[in-house]
Amino acid sequence: MRPQNNRITQSIIVGLVTLVATFSWSALKRILEGDQYWFLAGLGFWVLLIFLSLNWLFSKSRAVLLTTIGFVLVSFFLSFGFRLEYLAALFLAFLLFWFGSQRAISEKNVRIKIRVWAILRCGLPLVVTGLSLVIATACYFSPLFMSNQIEIKIPRPLFNIIFEPFLKTAEGQLPLKQFSEQFGLSLEANTNLEDLLYQAANQEINKYSRSYQRYFPFGLALGVFLALKTVGFFFAWLVILLSWLIFKILVSLGAIKIQEQAVLKEIIEL
Repeated sequence: MRPQNNRITQSIIVGLVTLVATFSWSALKRILEGDQYWFLAGLGFWVLLIFLSLNWLFSKSRAVLLTTIGFVLVSFFLSFGFRLEYLAALFLAFLLFWFGSQRAISEKNVRIKIRVWAILRCGLPLVVTGLSLVIATACYFSPLFMSNQIEIKIPRPLFNIIFEPFLKTAEGQLPLKQFSEQFGLSLEANTNLEDLLYQAANQEINKYSRSYQRYFPFGLALGVFLALKTVGFFFAWLVILLSWLIFKILVSLGAIKIQEQAVLKEIIEL
């Protein structure tokens, strides 16, 4: 790829990365405000990782790489505003992004044959960790997590499995009106014993957990981080697959070329 074309390609990638990052952070903000933007946010972060991966393959300048990472992280403030805690998380994420990028580029430079999957798998785990850290931090300081109004609910299928033997025994023997009055539950015409017990169980759990609610945001944020790390493992392979396809398409179209260079190598002789 000629220097001028390389600069144009890198500029396009940097611009697209910035736009996609801004969109992804905005979608995440809407999710934390209660909107259902899960698919758009996931798609945005997936595309963002693909563009970052392509940047590793094409970039020959540290300045371009730093600019790209900087735009990705700074665009976070456009959606979430400024907090010192955000700044600390973004700084750690920047280090993870940078080390991941350097690992990928170093792998590219030392390889004799270009193998996209081998290059990207060196950098993506650290980048996914940094991204997960920022998302978890955003969750921790979101109004939903900080409101101390987090309600714990037992999954209904799990409740049914655990209490099914008791329900069969108590059905018809436990007065619904007396039970609902004892726990302060509303008794509607179509309410059965199973529904009342489910409401009462959730109510009692939340009542006795109030003294620990100040720890809930941290626990939930940690859960988000670990969940994203787990999902990110599979997510990264999808990123590698599509990045490889895009790379192959660009090579077949002649947009980029793979050239061979003679390499001098030191050897030891006795």
